[in-house]
Amino acid sequence: MKKIFDQIVKLIELAENSSISFLSWITSFFSLVLIRILIESWIDGFANKSASYVFYNITNTFVFFLLSYFIFLAFLNKFLKVSIKKLSSLMLWGYVIIIFPPIIDHIIFGDSRYLNFYGIYGLREMLDRFITFFGDSPDFGVTYGTRIEIALVILAISIYSYIKTREITKTLLASLFSYIILFVLATFPSWLTIIGRGLGKGFLNVTDLDIVRVFITPTRIFSKEIGDIANTLSIKLSLIYSLLILIFLIFGFWKKYKNKFLVFGKNIRPVQIVYHLGLFFIGIGLGYKFTGTSLDITIFNLLSLVNLSVAVIFSWITSVIINDIADKKIDLISNKDRPLVSGEFSKGEYFKIGVTLFVSAIVFAALVSAKIAMFLIVYQALAWVYSHKPFRLKRIPLVATFISALASLLVLFSGFMLIDPNSSIVDFPVSIIWLLLISFTLSLTVKDLKDIEGDKRDSVWTIPVLFGEYWGKIIIGTGIFVSYILSVLILREFALTFWACLLGSLSFWVVNISGRSSKISHRNVLWWIMGIVFVYIVILIKFIFI
Repeated sequence: MKKIFDQIVKLIELAENSSISFLSWITSFFSLVLIRILIESWIDGFANKSASYVFYNITNTFVFFLLSYFIFLAFLNKFLKVSIKKLSSLMLWGYVIIIFPPIIDHIIFGDSRYLNFYGIYGLREMLDRFITFFGDSPDFGVTYGTRIEIALVILAISIYSYIKTREITKTLLASLFSYIILFVLATFPSWLTIIGRGLGKGFLNVTDLDIVRVFITPTRIFSKEIGDIANTLSIKLSLIYSLLILIFLIFGFWKKYKNKFLVFGKNIRPVQIVYHLGLFFIGIGLGYKFTGTSLDITIFNLLSLVNLSVAVIFSWITSVIINDIADKKIDLISNKDRPLVSGEFSKGEYFKIGVTLFVSAIVFAALVSAKIAMFLIVYQALAWVYSHKPFRLKRIPLVATFISALASLLVLFSGFMLIDPNSSIVDFPVSIIWLLLISFTLSLTVKDLKDIEGDKRDSVWTIPVLFGEYWGKIIIGTGIFVSYILSVLILREFALTFWACLLGSLSFWVVNISGRSSKISHRNVLWWIMGIVFVYIVILIKFIFI
């Protein structure tokens, strides 16, 4: 018996100390998920399924197992004091177990009807289901295959806990906590409904029918009608799981890499995040105005908004990473606190973060809308040709800001399409498109003021580089002023003339005193310009939309 135990210890140490790169880890994890889905499809006879079903089945399965992975990673790290690196390698081997439940169910049930699902229980049932290891009905909800999987996971954690602590009490506690975590995961929709509906009708009064109504009945998320029951559950849970994973990752990186986290956070240009989210929500507002769609506030619409906001933010940060890698020479002069210049991140680390954020942005967006995901892919393509060789279009004045204007419009259109019943921009006013395209092209040159010396050294011919700081600011300020006047002419709202002249002149003045004022520098001038624009947008809404 001792020899067997010693062999188990050696195998665990071998798995713990195996060197796995991030790319190898994510590829292996995703491969296990795909194998699981392939087995389920095989058992189902590869029945004909829609593309949306396949996509949401894959994403929901992936985010569920990824969330469970992070939960157990955090739990075992805290409870057993084992390093994240060792646990992540060991648990990847352990996750091979996820491919077996459908096989076990097929062996047991054969051609009989069964449904491997979540446990759908009201609060009154929960204690009984917990004590009896999910109770009866093993052919529906938590099936034999899943129960055997859960039992094996608890056994494996018990053995691992004893090996690490050699304490019976701690081993028993690890087993109990593991079962609690797995039980909650296996009944997750039930708990969410109990918490949500229980506040209104009483926690003990929430039944399995309430859970079915919340998660399984056909629904609408903004303009998207979801009629397929399986898709409904997958989409709704994926929206929740993705955000929980994000919270785990942010907290985990903060705890483990606090200094890098702070350096990275300072570099994401908060003013641009406000700008991008502003464009997205303005697009939503225009969607409600011009499509006649009624406002529908539901928890899943709000979750969709959060997911899309994350997608927009991640898209912007990815473009920052692309730009920082391409602009290292400029940043050595103009932005010495940037992560690559300061040496806080290597180019390889930075690139991996960029790829991860890009893929995450597309997934977060695609959970709600495939078209918005496509727009964000194009957004990233524009960021690439803007920053990187051989094109590096940022070197050409006005062409550079025209590319930025197109990227901005894509974010605006994303908000509009979310609301449009046909998920299109057919009803988007052409006059507003032209106004924004011209205005962004003329006005976004203001961001180049902070990089004059670096741009000059790297042959990036911005307006301030070509004409010098003094005349460059006059040209930029004039461009912003012209944008205000164009809003009056293109929108044919002549009652706005006074406000356009006043706020346009104020913007011109702010640009031209930047760098010479103690409060308005070349680095924060964009905040001032955006503040003035916000005032003008409020006035526009009052004149045009109310």
